[in-house]
Amino acid sequence: MPGSWLVANGTEITLTGGLGDNNLLHLPHYETPSFAWVADGPDAIRRVCRLLAREGVDLLKLNLSGDMGTSAWSSEQTPMSDAEAEAAMEVARAGGLRVAAHCRSAESVLMALRHGVEVIYHANYADERALDALEAARDRIFVGPALGITYNLSQAAGQWGVTAERSRVFERELEVTVEAVARMRKRGIRVLPGGDYGFAFTPHCQNARDLEYFVKYVGMTPMEALLSATRHGGEIMMMGGELGQLKDGYLADLLLVDGDPLSNLAILRDPAKLLAVMKDGVFYRDPEIRSAQTRWGRSVA
Repeated sequence: MPGSWLVANGTEITLTGGLGDNNLLHLPHYETPSFAWVADGPDAIRRVCRLLAREGVDLLKLNLSGDMGTSAWSSEQTPMSDAEAEAAMEVARAGGLRVAAHCRSAESVLMALRHGVEVIYHANYADERALDALEAARDRIFVGPALGITYNLSQAAGQWGVTAERSRVFERELEVTVEAVARMRKRGIRVLPGGDYGFAFTPHCQNARDLEYFVKYVGMTPMEALLSATRHGGEIMMMGGELGQLKDGYLADLLLVDGDPLSNLAILRDPAKLLAVMKDGVFYRDPEIRSAQTRWGRSVA
């Protein structure tokens, strides 16, 4: 099936009470299916990682920190131990797999960096120690703050079951996140858009909204925001010499838009403004040139 370039992740790996553990002990059928695989202790983590490697994943994802979603641990806590994280890394190194991690707390960011994790999601509460460590590793790591979900939930009081009190909690998390990401930008750490889209409050096809948030809240220029998605996007795919730039020898992955996104990034969220999509030199959405033919009264070869 034609589609995007993909690095395929397996089920997220979490701990009892961690992000993605939706189980409740009083339910008659314990171990509810979820987006995360619950495993406690290094041996259990190794087994899960080996099973995912057997199934052909390219990437393992560890939920190191807690979360304000499906987690008994808060965003500022770090329930996964060093021994458990190292067990996953043992399997990753043996199988040539990459590793990403859910890291909202400062300690989880430091843990991820200690163990060689490449892709760090969120980093909301990164303190000075965590920022220094991220900067020291900036040539090998990427940060995806997923601003969209934090911002939208901070504005969601009265919608989707979000109470005013819970919305205020997300307002605080947004405030610290914006400060942390702005400081990452100044330190030259690669910050990318995306993450946590596909919920009612962060619907698919609105992913480009993150670029607007980068400009409005983090201090990026529109060009920096676009490069975070294109050039850095190629780099995070480990295809930085093939993807994400318009250069000789690069794959022709192109999006033709009606308008100038440097003047108005919002056009990237308007399907009517997306005129053509090309991947590796092949159009998957052809430009509508017939209207131009009619308008000018001549054929276009």
